[in-house]
Amino acid sequence: MDRQIIISPQLCEDEVVCFIADRYHINPQTLLQLFLMQNGIIKYTDNVECELQLEDNEIEILRGLTGFDNSN
Repeated sequence: MDRQIIISPQLCEDEVVCFIADRYHINPQTLLQLFLMQNGIIKYTDNVECELQLEDNEIEILRGLTGFDNSN
C-alpha cells in the first residue's frame, strides 16, 4: 500500500534546507523530493533533476530534519 508523505511548509522554509537548495539552484520542495528519491522513500519522477546527487553530509542533515531514515 502506498502511503502519502507530507512535508511541512516549515521544513521548506528551514534555513538549512534553503541553504542546500540554493547550492544546487533549485527550490526547497525540489530538494526534498530529490532527497526522498535518492533514499528510496519515493520513486523517481521525470519532473526532478535526477542528475543531481546530494552529498553524504547533506543527506545526513536532511535525514535529521525530516526524520526519514532508509536504514531501518
